[in-house]
Amino acid sequence: MEGVLAGSVAPELELDVVEAAGSRESLKPLLGQYKSRLDAKDPSAAWKACLIGGDAEAGKKVFIERAEVSCVRCHKVQGEGGEVGPELTGLGKKNGRAYLLTSILYPNATIAVGFENVLVNLKGGQSYAGVIKSESATELVLNSAEDGLITVKKSEITGREKGLSGMPEGFGDLLSKQDLRNLIEYLATAE
Repeated sequence: MEGVLAGSVAPELELDVVEAAGSRESLKPLLGQYKSRLDAKDPSAAWKACLIGGDAEAGKKVFIERAEVSCVRCHKVQGEGGEVGPELTGLGKKNGRAYLLTSILYPNATIAVGFENVLVNLKGGQSYAGVIKSESATELVLNSAEDGLITVKKSEITGREKGLSGMPEGFGDLLSKQDLRNLIEYLATAE
């Protein structure tokens, strides 16, 4: 922990050292110093140690197999996966790891163009949320994570509102920091 505080520990080892320190009572004061140095104005500061050092293969398993986050249900990597969210191949190279981290932790911070959600209310009280796939003078086609492709007659729409990201908040609570680091490594290196 002294090495982490001094900046002499390789950044890819920082998370491992910090997590190990959390289980040792004698290192709690140094861990407290570490936490006090995190930028209080940056909501993702507590996860910055997850940016590098992950295992891409383990991250791929998180992406494909972890039901509690269901990444593959909505996103594609290298052509495999869902279509509700944007294709993620090359996104890490294009936008950087910090962008990936923020997008996972706070999906409403920046919503990818073409993937903005809309909420439509219909006569009779029904409502649907999804990404607009197409729109004509008479119909609106939404891709909903819950219901798939839905075609709605515009004459049935009583209200239309911009919605939140189809990706729910809270993945920072669902994934361990190790899993998050692995997922970021996978997404950052997927080309």
